[in-house]
Amino acid sequence: MFDTMSDFHFLRPWWLAALVPACALIWLLQRQSRTATSWADLIAPELLQHLLAGTLSKRQQLPFWALGLAWLITAVALAGPTWEKLPQPVHKTESALVILLDLSPSMLAQDLKPSRLVRAKHKLTDLLNKRVEGVTALVAYAGEAHVVTPLTDDTRTIDSLLPALHPSVMPLSGSNTEMAVELALQLFDDAGIRRGRLLLVTDGVEPEARATVKERLRDGRFTLSVMSVGTDEGAPIPLGNGGFAKDRQGGIVVARVGSGQLRDMAQALGGVYTPLLPTDADIKRLSEPPLPFADDTRELQREFDTWNDLGAYLALLLLPLAALSFRRGWLLAVTLVTVPLLQPAPARADLWDDLWQRPDQQGQESLQRGDAEAAAQQFRDHRWRGSAHYRSGNYEAAAEAFANGDRAGDAYNRGNALAQAGQLDAALEAYREALEKDPQLEAARHNAEIVEALKKQQEQQQNQNQQGGQDQTDGEQQQSDGGQAGQQQSQQQSQGQPSQDGQPPQGGSQPQNPAPDEAGRQRQEQTPAGEQPPPASGAESKADSQAQQAAGELQPEDGEDQAGTVSTASGTGDSEREQALEQWLRQIPDDPSGLLRQKFQHQYRQRRKEYRAGIWQPPENKANKRW
Repeated sequence: MFDTMSDFHFLRPWWLAALVPACALIWLLQRQSRTATSWADLIAPELLQHLLAGTLSKRQQLPFWALGLAWLITAVALAGPTWEKLPQPVHKTESALVILLDLSPSMLAQDLKPSRLVRAKHKLTDLLNKRVEGVTALVAYAGEAHVVTPLTDDTRTIDSLLPALHPSVMPLSGSNTEMAVELALQLFDDAGIRRGRLLLVTDGVEPEARATVKERLRDGRFTLSVMSVGTDEGAPIPLGNGGFAKDRQGGIVVARVGSGQLRDMAQALGGVYTPLLPTDADIKRLSEPPLPFADDTRELQREFDTWNDLGAYLALLLLPLAALSFRRGWLLAVTLVTVPLLQPAPARADLWDDLWQRPDQQGQESLQRGDAEAAAQQFRDHRWRGSAHYRSGNYEAAAEAFANGDRAGDAYNRGNALAQAGQLDAALEAYREALEKDPQLEAARHNAEIVEALKKQQEQQQNQNQQGGQDQTDGEQQQSDGGQAGQQQSQQQSQGQPSQDGQPPQGGSQPQNPAPDEAGRQRQEQTPAGEQPPPASGAESKADSQAQQAAGELQPEDGEDQAGTVSTASGTGDSEREQALEQWLRQIPDDPSGLLRQKFQHQYRQRRKEYRAGIWQPPENKANKRW
């Protein structure tokens, strides 16, 4: 008994504040009763009710007493009284989907405009936007398969990486469907998921590959749905040199979609088949599997003791009072008291946002609205905060934010921010730090070369300016010694000496720096589309994806030529250095797929090492010979 009383508490004690109005109502009724009783000794009862204005008889007070009692019971029930714990099993949602995207050369065929691959990526964007529950992963495959994103509930991250996927980022050309399925099953096993779905987005699967996949998925734990991309008539496969793929006999290869074989494959593996349609009918079919899993949620191997909320049992005491409220006149009396209490109270918008969204989610919404300054104040993740500062033009703050990370991508992004801020020495150190952590980061090496060239240019400019000032001093000394004077002398002196406002001499022979291309500057300030809130299933994958996105954001547009030949002038103002810096930074290429390409290349080299060591054996299916 004493143990029970010591454990007694309220789960939601703030609801007890609702007792204040109930106590006030009871106090008013008691006060009115005492007033009526004091006059009853002096006035006849039949006259008292007419003389005391605003007083209620005991019968008239009964609904308000019932209201006060109901209010009291409701407040205590909502507060959640409890004194015992009950073991509760822990369940986890197990709606898992792995998307297998074909990046073979045939996906560049143009029987669907503008191409099969572009239409497939647009359709996957629609699918990801409609997927609000469960976890999703993306595997891209050509001659070999690679994980783009592991299983995560952050579909925006997957969507942001879709534009960078292209057959050119794959280390090995071909169509290795078997390896893609094997990699998807490995993702399921690593996440401890026993049932899941695979979605194959492809324009065809070889017969031997279909047989291997059916054998691998024969246990029925995982289903395979297929979305075919292309037409049965097919189209030639374009190559990078402007021609088309040809077979050994010199004939043009026509990539046809075997829709019948893909339909049979999906039905045999318990999935859904649909061609890529211009409407969202294909998305609806894929979003509703024909046989829902019996264990979409699984019970974990642990339990949590939770307090048993007894407020629901206490609420049963309200039933008799609710029955009394239907008596004539009671409902009106209760309504007159309760309606004023239902008026909405003002609430702060930021407090409301804090209740439902994490700071990083609020920052992401601000960034999507274009308010980078507000996003920088809201983000807690240093990579996102640095990206927001960079977009707002606060490069020093962006560099400080990226300095909190210890990855190669953080150092690379910090170098970009420092270079934009004009701190070339610090930017060069940051690029070198990035290369020490990841020697394969070619973007950092390229940017470091640009910064070194810019430093040399500035040093040459300073040396020429110093030498010009020394020559001017020598000329003035000779004029002072010779005692020459006159208008011609003063004109020569004014031509050889810079003006006080920092402008270059009007009579000098050095050409001025050309003005930077305004259109190029605007393109430089743009950032690529598609970025995502942060949460991912794995901490490392989350940091990698955020570093990839931030690095892609901080690269200016590619293909922008230098506006003109940078020449030295006698003026050394800040505007001149900024123009030179801007022209050099415009040469930094914008390659959003660069990090993915390097990631896949690294995985490809690792597999070759494991193959030579006898650890890994590639499937003997000649996948690199397939189109």
